[in-house]
Amino acid sequence: MHSELESALETIRKGYVDTDAGQVHYRHLPAPGKPSVALFHQTASSSAMFEQVMARLAGDFDLVAFDTPGFGGSFEPESIPSVRWLADVLWQAVETLQLTPVHLLGHHTGGCIALEMAVAHKRDVRSLIIIGAVLATAEERAEYRKKFTAPYAPDAAGDYLNIAWDYLAGIGADVSVDVHNREMVDHLRAWRALPQTFSAVWDQDFESLYQAVDVPLMNICSEDDVLWPFHQRALRMRPDSASATVAGLDWQCDRDPDGVADAVRGFLAGR
Repeated sequence: MHSELESALETIRKGYVDTDAGQVHYRHLPAPGKPSVALFHQTASSSAMFEQVMARLAGDFDLVAFDTPGFGGSFEPESIPSVRWLADVLWQAVETLQLTPVHLLGHHTGGCIALEMAVAHKRDVRSLIIIGAVLATAEERAEYRKKFTAPYAPDAAGDYLNIAWDYLAGIGADVSVDVHNREMVDHLRAWRALPQTFSAVWDQDFESLYQAVDVPLMNICSEDDVLWPFHQRALRMRPDSASATVAGLDWQCDRDPDGVADAVRGFLAGR
């Protein structure tokens, strides 16, 4: 007999939505008449990283998780000039799917994308949840640019396969062999978009946008997330922000889906 979680996972449907830039792929767990939540993934994952959390929120919200351009099943852009460009493309997808007014949830890079949307489209955004705020100083962004901009690229000998596998293990993707392999596939698919997207993240003025947020705001993080110091900084900068501490390194949605789902549900209750 299937559990409720297994049944919810089987209910997730995949689809494509056209934008002016290209086709955007998404995962949808429908709940007609319930508040809409749009979810945006980290680099270089895909919307698959949200499936466990979506299953736990099933029935409470109409959930749509998007693949960022260059990732997962979405189109391959010629270039990624900025986080705002990514946000504009994905917002068009949000509007075409008639999700507004919408709650936004973004993880790491996805939080940067959702932040742009929350500031640019506040009349159509009900709230913003960020898992791992990228509130870095100029000096910190420079160091991250050196470390994470291009961890691997294809080579004729195939050495990049081991490099990618070990890189993912080093940042906590070895939740299980299945998750590790899923992330391996997503990262290999996105090897072109990965350095472009990280560069766009380091170029974003996250602080100014974050201070300008004028919708209900929540920050979620785990103490062993690489962005934990930035999360603490985000809470000090915006004491009006709700907060939750979960487990799971940089992979909270797979390592602690119950904690993430409970935090999201509690924050969105009644909004």
